[in-house]
Amino acid sequence: MNGYMYRDRSDIIRLENLTTLETKIRQIRSLHTEKSIQENEIIDLFVEALSAHGKDQNQIRQTSQISRILGESLGLGMKYCSRLEQAARIYDIGNIIICSDVYEKDEKLSFEEFEIVKEHTRAGYDILIAQNFLTTDMAAVISAEHHEWWDGGGYPRCLKEKQIDISAAIVAVADTVGALYRERPGRKAWEYKKILDYIKTRGKIQFNPDVVEVFLINQKIIEEVLRTDLEAIENKWYE
Repeated sequence: MNGYMYRDRSDIIRLENLTTLETKIRQIRSLHTEKSIQENEIIDLFVEALSAHGKDQNQIRQTSQISRILGESLGLGMKYCSRLEQAARIYDIGNIIICSDVYEKDEKLSFEEFEIVKEHTRAGYDILIAQNFLTTDMAAVISAEHHEWWDGGGYPRCLKEKQIDISAAIVAVADTVGALYRERPGRKAWEYKKILDYIKTRGKIQFNPDVVEVFLINQKIIEEVLRTDLEAIENKWYE
């Protein structure tokens, strides 16, 4: 149980994690000259870094798969949705600069703590855009905008409505669904019906109403994605 009050920015920001990541990226680029191999290896590195930092692997998979389902239902095209599926795995890479214990707190973050945690959006954008691949470019936009709200009440830039890129609008719904479906410090996992009701009521407030609409249309297949455990998938693969 973690009730520690972080005193200042230096208690929360972990720039050494970024330094380690950048070293590994350089190693990948020195080992592989082909850009497609570099891209795949760097994406895998980011997923590993997020998992090591405490991001649930099932949530990474669920967010990714749900994002693709929503994108396809919106008619965004197979190539776009394939790229979106990969970008949705890594858009949260900026979280590695935030002390993982912050996310384990039982209490709500203080105003000061939350203001520092918000920096993960910019950090993620900077990490991702520097890679110069189509997938990481998309993930950079998602990182920068997935906490923006349809009504302009989000962060970091208070974007609203169609100012928010559709990729970020999709991932915002997908990630929220995955997060609410699992237990977190100070909160039990939500029943799926409660999640449905929540997403529905947040349309035109927090979420893009078009994305909410296709989420509700695809609610049954999305529930299957949530109910499928990654370990069960891996065990079945090796049978």
